[in-house]
Amino acid sequence: MGEFGEKAEQYFHAGYNCSQSVVAAFAPVLGISEALALRMSAGFGGGVGRMREVCGAFCGATTVLSLAYANPADPADKSRIYGMVQELAAQYRAQNGADSILCRTLLGLEKPEGSPQAAPRTSEYYQKRPCAQLVHLAADLTAEYLAAHPAKAVAACAEKRE
Repeated sequence: MGEFGEKAEQYFHAGYNCSQSVVAAFAPVLGISEALALRMSAGFGGGVGRMREVCGAFCGATTVLSLAYANPADPADKSRIYGMVQELAAQYRAQNGADSILCRTLLGLEKPEGSPQAAPRTSEYYQKRPCAQLVHLAADLTAEYLAAHPAKAVAACAEKRE
């Protein structure tokens, strides 16, 4: 399963945000283009718009689960998807070392920086933030979840989202 984590981490080191990195790693298996994956997840980085709320890597994992399993034709399907997201969140919390899905907690911040300006990607940036490892973890956990629950995926995913 490590291939998705590695691919997501490569996207992150190429300059994409945490959410984009996770979603783009799964684009081929979801049947969407890399460009669409990157666009649809762009605003979730930095804990959603750099507000340091829900971790962008976890937002990416949630997006992948939604694309793989959600059945928008069934209004009652929300509860099933919510259960999947909560299950994955519990795994993410248990394995990320901070027992949280909040960006500011994962980064050890008392409060958001207060700016929408993305930080430049320097070697210092990568040394002081656990984001690359969190992207890797979120993608690997998502891949494990998909592998363990193949029968639940909706037909649209199998049809490569025409």
